[in-house]
This record gives sequence, C-alpha cells and structure tokens, in this order.
Amino acid sequence: MNQYFKVSVRIETEGNKGRIKIIRQNYLVTAVNPTDAEVKITKELQGHDFEVTGIVLTNFVDVI
Repeated sequence: MNQYFKVSVRIETEGNKGRIKIIRQNYLVTAVNPTDAEVKITKELQGHDFEVTGIVLTNFVDVI
C-alpha cells in the first residue's frame, strides 16, 4: 500500500557572481516506506548537488 511522504531536500546551485546558493524544497512522494521515497527522490534529482534532510509520513489520505 502506497503512502505519502514529505521529503525535504537541500539543493546547492550556483548563484550570482559564482556564489553557492542553497535552496530548500519539499516534495510529496508516493512510496511504500521512507527508503522507497528516498530512492524515488534520488532518481528525480539525479545530476543535481542535493541532500535529503528529512522524510516524514504525511496525514494525506489521497491526492485528487
């Protein structure tokens, strides 16, 4: 049974004048467990310099 997880990610990008800019984003991921959610977000963000900072099971029943 799939559940919904909020996956928090920290992404490093190059900003103005070559400075490193840190962006924090949240993703809603359908997965069977936290490990599955991390695998899915890793595939989605492949090629970016990122770090998963948190995975939390949500109270969402369904997305319509």
